[in-house]
Amino acid sequence: MAHPTWLAYGFAVLMVTVSVYCVGRLALAKRWRRRNHYDVNISHVLMGFAMVGMLVPRWNVIPNPVWEVVFGIIALWFLALSVRFVRLHGVEGTDDDHVHHISHYLIHMVMGCAMLYMYWLGMPITASSGTSTLMMSGPPAGAGDPGLTLFIIAVLVGSAVWQLDSIGEFSPRRLALSSVGGGTGGSDADDIRGASGQRWLAPRLEVACHIAMCLTMGYMLVLMV
Repeated sequence: MAHPTWLAYGFAVLMVTVSVYCVGRLALAKRWRRRNHYDVNISHVLMGFAMVGMLVPRWNVIPNPVWEVVFGIIALWFLALSVRFVRLHGVEGTDDDHVHHISHYLIHMVMGCAMLYMYWLGMPITASSGTSTLMMSGPPAGAGDPGLTLFIIAVLVGSAVWQLDSIGEFSPRRLALSSVGGGTGGSDADDIRGASGQRWLAPRLEVACHIAMCLTMGYMLVLMV
């Protein structure tokens, strides 16, 4: 399926930006001794760089079978965390930070599975003979299960919209009001409020990264429908 070259490179640059930021976020959190969702940020780094290689194959430096193993492990990791969450907090409960729900783990499991799905169907894209479009290599559009593909797209877009709607909860003003209203000492909620004073670790940036990744992954899956 053909699509504009500028769009492929645009999404690739966006994913490079997100991945580099998440690497920096991990380093800064460790240096400043801030609590951080290391598994989420690591998965964002890996997914970002993998999608860059899909969008611009000459930028891909890791063989596809390696990526398949990586995303299989990521999917299983978040599945295990989801099961553990339900055992500790129930389906409708919240994590120890009183912020994240079961969806926090399930969506990253879905993202890991979506990456596997794209690799299994030969998603990587190659340059066409022209200069204005790129063509998907591997199976033609619709080679996968259309229903499954549309379901994954709906989940990713829904997660992006949900996160965009909730991003206001992490504004400095809302965080300040939350701290006045009381919180849980020593939890991630306190770390979220503290990180608001360190702009590079602002929760809204992490949410923005998740939104960018969901939309990019959704765009790539649309090419398969």
